[in-house]
Parts: sequence; structure tokens; C-alpha cells
Amino acid sequence: RNSAEPAVMARRSARRLSLAVVCCSAIWSSTFVAQRPKALLSSLHVAAAGFASPMVDVARANAESFSFLGKNSAELFPVSNVSLLTWGLLIFLPSWEYLKPAALVAPVVNAVLYVATISFLLTHPDPAVLSADLLSLDGVVTAFRNPDGVLAGWLHYCVFDPLVGLGEVLDSQQNKLPHFLVVPCLILTLLFGPIGFLSYLAVRTVCLASRPA
Repeated sequence: RNSAEPAVMARRSARRLSLAVVCCSAIWSSTFVAQRPKALLSSLHVAAAGFASPMVDVARANAESFSFLGKNSAELFPVSNVSLLTWGLLIFLPSWEYLKPAALVAPVVNAVLYVATISFLLTHPDPAVLSADLLSLDGVVTAFRNPDGVLAGWLHYCVFDPLVGLGEVLDSQQNKLPHFLVVPCLILTLLFGPIGFLSYLAVRTVCLASRPA
């Protein structure tokens, strides 16, 4: 009996030590989770994204690409350059009697192509875009990784920027502003959009304010 007592005591000590280790591990784990929930969630999100990303890439690779009149987005992109026709008319032929209808030709062409592109995107949604938060910058960047989406976005500018320029010319004629002052605004509108629009408003304001009452 006396010889068995040390073995029994050793087993009891081992059990107590194991229990203490388990309790300490549980306490440490619960403290870590309580203090680092965001880090854990972020890690889970990264892991999930890493798992989902290849699946999204495969789905995107297998997705049908936009085609219009037998041409894909890359082949249709040069069509958007027809907007330069409108800019040439606005800058060099502002007094031409057919300026309005002629200046609308390019925006109409690009608008038709835009409708075709956006219709395809709505009926063939990109898996990455469906899961993206389009209210955030990262979501918008994700949406524009699709070449078809880039074409739609570019056409959007090619439709509305020339219309802003046409509005500048027509307004300047109505208010009898010198065209040589409007030309720099048109060039800025062509290249930088909002900067050109604001520059025209500034020129218009100064010209009208400097006139005698």
C-alpha cells in the first residue's frame, strides 16, 4: 500500500496540472477574443476573400463578353472618338447654322453604344460586381476591372462632356461672350470635364459683371 501511494499522488498531481493548464488556456483564449474581435473578423474576412477570389476569377473568365455588331469592347472603343467631331465644331464653327444638330450626332452614336453595353452588363452581371460595395471606392474599382464596364463608363463621359461643351457655346452666344474666351474653357472641358465647366462659369460671371448696367 505504501509503495502505491507515490504513484497515486503522482497521477493526482498530473491531473491537477492538466486541469490548471486547460483553465489557463481557456481564460487566455477568452481574453484574447474579447480584446481582438476586429482582428479575428478581419482575418476571417481575408481568408474568405482569398477562398472566394479564385472562384470569382474562374466565373469571370468563363463569363460571356460583350459583343456588338460582331465587335468586342476593345474593338468598339475607337468608336468613342467620334466625340472629337463635336469638339471640333464647337471650337472652330460655333456660328454654323447647323451646329446644334451636327454637334448632337456624336453624342447620339455614343449613347446608342452605351445603351447596348449597359444592357449587356445588366443582363450578364459580373460575379465580382454583384459582391462589390458600389458605395465604396474599392467597390467601384472592382466594378471597373471589367473591360465592358470600363467601356460603359468611358462612353458615359463621351456622351455628356460634349453636351456640356455645347451648352457653353450656346450660352455664350446668348450672352454675347467673345468666343476666344470660350475656347480655353471648351478645351478644359474636353480634357478635365468639371474644371472646364467651372472655368466657363468664371469667364461668364466676369464678362457679365464687367458690363455697364
